[in-house]
Amino acid sequence: MASLKTKAYVLKDAKIPNKELFYSNTFKEWVADERFYHDLIYFTTVMYNPNDGLVYCGLTAYDNDLLWTFDPETKEFRSCGYQKVGERFDVKIHRSLQLAKDGMIYGATACLHDLDQRTEAPGGKLFRYDPKTNKMEILAIPAPHDYIQTIALDDDRGILYGFTYPVWKLFRYDIASNQTKDFGYVGTGPHIPAIDDQGCVWGTWKDMYRKRDNLLRYDPEADEVTYFDYGLPLMSPVDIGTVDSMLNGGDGYLYIGTSAGALCRLDPKTAEVAYLGKPDPEIRMPGLILGKNGLLYCGTGTEGNTKIFAYDRESTKFIELGRVYDPEINDSSFILHHITEADDGTIYTGETDNPRRSGYLWECEVEM
Repeated sequence: MASLKTKAYVLKDAKIPNKELFYSNTFKEWVADERFYHDLIYFTTVMYNPNDGLVYCGLTAYDNDLLWTFDPETKEFRSCGYQKVGERFDVKIHRSLQLAKDGMIYGATACLHDLDQRTEAPGGKLFRYDPKTNKMEILAIPAPHDYIQTIALDDDRGILYGFTYPVWKLFRYDIASNQTKDFGYVGTGPHIPAIDDQGCVWGTWKDMYRKRDNLLRYDPEADEVTYFDYGLPLMSPVDIGTVDSMLNGGDGYLYIGTSAGALCRLDPKTAEVAYLGKPDPEIRMPGLILGKNGLLYCGTGTEGNTKIFAYDRESTKFIELGRVYDPEINDSSFILHHITEADDGTIYTGETDNPRRSGYLWECEVEM
């Protein structure tokens, strides 16, 4: 019987006195409060690096210390020193860590400030980090005053794609030439985009009349964005088809988790979408990875009831692995924001938006 053995690892552990404070505090108030400036963090991106065996953790952190590593052997965290190159509005690496074939790590910074500080904030950074030398380098600000929610790396073509926030734009950044192309306002964005086998990047745009998210595709060869007039299957009258996760499945298809908790398959050749199922009655599927065993691992749920499922593409069946819960501390992941898999099959999940405390890194040993 499939199961999950889970343990939480704590980097910093600020406690929030009450939910009212969490849901009402402004960016300025969080930054000004010494209780939270250094210690209220969330794990918004996790990426295992097979080159050094470390889990790279992109954080939400008001003091700009955004990138850390976790060593699965020693269970120790280490800062990569983003503070040396960042500025005060760089407070999050949202879904934006990508490992290149040459060992370099590319990332991008997101924001939490409000519109009254928009003109003060220079904009989200694309950065490059060399794990061997610990060198952190700012590459570009693709969209002045807007920050970057998510990126995708086309390693073969040397292109980074991204979606910005709070003004939702799609951009292309060519690494070698240091040139950015801004495709303008698209109204929304995926939680993370994906690149198909032809090198086209897929995301979403906002249908303002039907108030839902539709699919878009950018073809770098034609240098053209296609706006489709449909999106993903809707699970309820309030579902707008938001992309919560997306990846290239290595079988010619893209796989997409929706914010309503559904798993879908996209055929890039025809742009047809197939509904595969909804494994959890809870909403959300922000975690989605292709396991080394060929299974898709799906992280679902919210409000502390988060789970990991496996999806077998051959049998088209979901396998419930278990809840992301550590019995030693009697606590669970509030929202499972991102997942990654180490060489030994262990899954690491990042936790965000906990209204009681800082987010933890959760180590999940899978038994199939």
